[in-house]
Amino acid sequence: MCVAVPGVVVSVDRTGVVPIAEVDFGGVTRHINMSFVPDAEPGDRLITHSGLAVRIARTDVWDPATELSG
Repeated sequence: MCVAVPGVVVSVDRTGVVPIAEVDFGGVTRHINMSFVPDAEPGDRLITHSGLAVRIARTDVWDPATELSG
């Protein structure tokens, strides 16, 4: 079974070959590879797995129980 973890993009670094985002997971931040979602911007909510952003979460279906900031 795989576990996907939601997070909020804090910042994006596109200076390297692979875009890297700093993502907030409820107060814990990690650097996440954005190869699959290179258009993500700060404030976007991402679904991540094993250090890789899998997709941008649609805000119209975002579960309030998973709200991470604010």
